[in-house]
Parts: sequence; C-alpha cells; structure tokens
Amino acid sequence: MAKVLVIEDNVDTQLLLNRTLVPTYEVKMASDLKSAWNYIESEDWDIVILDRSLPDGDGLELCFKLKKLNLESKFSVLVLTAHGELDEKIKGLSAGADDYVVKPFEPRELLARMEAILRRRAAHGSQFQSTIALANLVINIETHAVSAKVGKDETVAIDLTPIEFKILLTLVKNYGKEIDREHLVQTVWDKINLSERNIDTHVCHLRKKIIAGGLVIKNRRGKGYYLKKEEPLLKKVTPLSSTVTTSLPYFKRSLNGNLAN
Repeated sequence: MAKVLVIEDNVDTQLLLNRTLVPTYEVKMASDLKSAWNYIESEDWDIVILDRSLPDGDGLELCFKLKKLNLESKFSVLVLTAHGELDEKIKGLSAGADDYVVKPFEPRELLARMEAILRRRAAHGSQFQSTIALANLVINIETHAVSAKVGKDETVAIDLTPIEFKILLTLVKNYGKEIDREHLVQTVWDKINLSERNIDTHVCHLRKKIIAGGLVIKNRRGKGYYLKKEEPLLKKVTPLSSTVTTSLPYFKRSLNGNLAN
C-alpha cells in the first residue's frame, strides 16, 4: 500500500482527504511544515499532498528545500491549494511539484491524478539510474566512480575499494535510516562470515574518505550506521599580509618610544 503524507492545516479539508484516501492509501497528517519535515526525515513516502497556505510558511518552501538537499526524487509532490491563478500554478510546478490541483477539488479527480503519479514513478523507477547525488557527493553506479564537489566548478575524485563502495552505496540508498552490521554483511559481503571489528575497519576508512563530500558516517550504539550531511571543516588561515599590517602600528610605537629614550 502506497504511503501518503498530507500537509494541510484546515480541519475540514483534512477530514475530506482522510475519507477519500484511507481506503486506498496509508495516510498521515501534518498541519505545518515543521511537523511535516519530521515525518519526511523519519519515514519513506510515495506521495506528499501539499497545501501552500500553512501556519509556518508557503508549502512551496518544502519543494525548494528538497531541491537544495537533492531529495526531490525521494517522493512525488501534489500541490493542493486555493491559489488557482496561472502564475501560481507555474510557480508550483517550477518549484518541483509533480501536479497542481486547485481547491475546491473533486475527490475522484484527485485519486485519478494520484494514480497517474504513481504509474509515472513506477515507470521511472524501472529505468536504471546511473548516478546518485547526495550532499556534495556524486556516485556513478555503473563505473563505481565517486567524486566530491569542493568548489563552484571543481570536483575531486575519491578512490574507494570495492567493499567501501558497496558500503557507501548501501548507506546512500538508505539515507536517513540506521543500517545495522548484520544488514551490511548480507548486502556487502553476502554469505562471507566477517567479524564486527572487520566491518568497523572498512567503515572507518570510508568515513575519512567521504568527509570532503559533506557526508559523515555516524554510529548509534545498538542501532547501526547512518549518513548525516555535514559541511566539511576548513582550516581558517590568517593571511600573512593582514598579520603584518596589524603589527605595524605596534612596531612603530615601540620604535618611537625607544628612540625617545
């Protein structure tokens, strides 16, 4: 059963959507962007039905955030709003929405549009995706090449062993979830028996290599490994010229004082 997250603050609309969707879909409701984002981070969704006039902002802010984090392909977005002007529709679709429905809406039409979205997702999912981008990291599934964007137009290659690549791919595909060691063994090494210490060693090496791509591998005790986006730490170096310039007034005062004596 497909999972649908409804982001809508109007109680009457929530009730109507619940009656329309529950027989066919697994549905959860969020009344603002903050609570919606908590649901998005903690669960997988197939479709998000998004109102625009929410208590804490325009619903399209969610679309922009998904684009910024390279998560727009995580689920489909159907905007359901009273903003029916042509410019507003174009704005919504340009922000990344897969469809745009204006209130008041016909429940049967909404269901038909949702089914069409799911068919497109299924067709798209059947096509092989050759690259995955997450944070500043780009992974080529076909060639196993991994690179990190370190500047506006600059990328650096990251050299991974075959095992490290499999671990990374598993963590990226399950971004936001904790993957325990047993799952990694089954996915990466299949039926080969390896100790937890061996797994930890490979993860430790991988952690050091991918930090330039803005991703950090975290380990929650008793739960497993997971990826977290984190800006690479850059050393702040004081330019020599500024140090010299700052020191000159003090040098002059000291020199004048000594001459006066």
